[in-house]
Order: sequence, then structure tokens, then C-alpha cells
Amino acid sequence: MINGELIDLRAGDYEARVATSGAALVHLRKAGRELIIPFDAETSLPGAWQGKTLVPWPNRITGARYTYHGTEYPVACNEPETGSALHGLVGWADFQVTAVTGAEETGAGGVPASSATLGLTLPASYAYPWSLEIDVRFALDARTGLTVTATTTNVGAAASPAPDVVGAPQRNGGSPAPAPYGVSFHPYLTRSVPLDQCVLHVPAARVLEVDESMAPVDERDVTGTDWDWRRGRQVGTTSTDNAYTGLPQGTWQVRLTGGQAGRTVVMSARAPWVQIYSAERLGRRGVAVEPMTCPPDAFNSGRDLIELEVGQSHAFVYRLHEED
Repeated sequence: MINGELIDLRAGDYEARVATSGAALVHLRKAGRELIIPFDAETSLPGAWQGKTLVPWPNRITGARYTYHGTEYPVACNEPETGSALHGLVGWADFQVTAVTGAEETGAGGVPASSATLGLTLPASYAYPWSLEIDVRFALDARTGLTVTATTTNVGAAASPAPDVVGAPQRNGGSPAPAPYGVSFHPYLTRSVPLDQCVLHVPAARVLEVDESMAPVDERDVTGTDWDWRRGRQVGTTSTDNAYTGLPQGTWQVRLTGGQAGRTVVMSARAPWVQIYSAERLGRRGVAVEPMTCPPDAFNSGRDLIELEVGQSHAFVYRLHEED
């Protein structure tokens, strides 16, 4: 399969499909209504990172290189138009199915399960000399919808064997520096009508402005700007591809309302950042809502960067459901 193995999940009126390539969410429906922009995982690749898991960094590393504990690391540039390293290292890696619950069998001719866990070991490399074990669990509930949990463990740091081979920085005493880390997911919320007709609510008080290479240049209050979605408003022709912060403490929600019955799809998470993208590359059929543990270029700025010691784990959760 071009997107790896496909696993179908079902609980009540909810149904979902996940792909092992990039631990991606392919579709999510309630009573046949799309909650995210789907893609045909049997015949095509996802567009614009649809549904992918983003580890060990979300968003961009400006200039495709970062300096950490005094050591510079070059990273493969996978967004030539901006010269950036985009969305981490696992978006196209094939995860393995490590657990399925809620049914005795899944797949063609089988009964869909209610949850599946996908696992991957990311080996150390010149660009990122730490090894991570990553587990992503997709769980459907008939009442609360979809819960996605990414749990990442730093399982080792590579030492430098020679002056011309970059390894993990060493601290005084010889122990390796912790792994720099961030995580996000990339679903596109939809109401199966043009985004222009939908009402978007994002409870963020501040926004990052970016330059032509999508590098952060300034942070500002959203008051009085087209970036202010706090009271919810029709999207119209407004475009955005920005990281927002100043979110409420605890769990917050992003809401998209529209369609024939005026129902709302809700994303909830606990994170200091969320990227909102008006999906021009997907014909503005929805909006990307990416809850992020850190902002763009955090591997260089250090802002809200998680540092995972060897043996330490980090868990991150987001949820999607539909309400009438």
C-alpha cells in the first residue's frame, strides 16, 4: 500500500481510518459527515501533510539548520520554496501496528476496531543524534469522538566518534545533552462546504508574523486584525498560515461551524501554540488546525522547547468531535 497499512476504527456513529505511513489520520466521520478533509489513501498521497504526525519538531526549522548546546546540525530541506526543514522526521516513515482493541480482527472483511496504536523507532542521525521511540494511539468513543495520543521516549544519544562526525552535545561530566523535542498533528477540519462560508473560532490572543520564507519575525496582539478569531466569525476571504499563542490555560477548543445543518467540529488540546492554515493548497475546503508544543523555529530560538533526557517520555493529546 502506498500509505502503508490502513486500519479502520468505529464507535457508535463515528468512524475513522488511519494509515501507518506517518501515523496519519486519513478520515474521520460522524454519521457519514466528514469532520476532516479526507484523502484516498488506497490510490493517492495526502496533500499538504494531511493528518500526519509531526515529530520531533512541528512547523519549520528556518534555513534547514539549528544550533543546540553550541553544536550546529544541518537538516534536510524539504520545503525548497522557503529553504526550511518542515514538520519533523517521521511524516513519511512507516509505523508498525502494535495494538488493536475493540474487535477480534480488522481490515478487509473484518470488524472495525475502536482503537489502534502505531509504533516507530526513529534512529539517531547526523541531523538529529538521538533515538526516539514513538507510539501514537488513535481511540474512538461513541460519545466523545476521537482521541489521539503521541507518547515519545528518548532511548539513546549518539556520541561523536570523530571530529568530523556530529553527535549529541556532551555536558560537563560527559553525559549527553537531552534531545530537543516538539510535537504536533496536522488534521484539516472541514464542514464539506467552502471554508469561506464557515465560522471559525480560535481562542488565541497573540499571533506570530512571518517573512516571505515563513520565518517568525514578530509577535503581536490580534486585537483589531484579521487574525482575531476569539469571538468566532465567518472566514470569508481571509487567509492565514500563522502560529497563534496566548491561548487559555488548560484545555482550549478551536471550532469550525458550517454546512447544511450548521453543525460544529471541535478540536481540543492543551498546548501553548496552534498553527491555523486556511488550506489554499487544498482549495480552501477546510482549515488546518495544528496544536503545537512549540512555535516555528523553536530548535533555534529555544522557545517552549521540550528537552527529553535519555529514558524520559513525553505524552501529548488532542481530541476531535462533532456537536450539533
